Amino acid sequence: PLAGVYETQSQLFSEKVSIKEIRVYTEPLVTNNEFTIALIGSNLGVITNSSRTFTVGTDATAVGNDIVRYTPDMNQTHALGLRITNSGSVNMVFQKVEIDYEFTKS
Repeated sequence: PLAGVYETQSQLFSEKVSIKEIRVYTEPLVTNNEFTIALIGSNLGVITNSSRTFTVGTDATAVGNDIVRYTPDMNQTHALGLRITNSGSVNMVFQKVEIDYEFTKS
């Protein structure tokens, strides 16, 4: 297994958006899967309070799950990208990531 980072390009929005929920679909999780999901802004840095680390076998991340979700407590943003960091000792596969957001009034 390799530690690695996957990062998307940032999507620019015409207005600021509020992130409501992030869902990550994976192949069934196994012991020693560990990864961090982080949202990145226009400066390519992690947006404060946007990241979450999932360690299989702790909190709500159980062996055999094929979806994890969370709601970040972050400020609104006009640019959004995604960074996934694999830090576990077992390889894993992501199927897709969904991010629910809504435009906010200025």
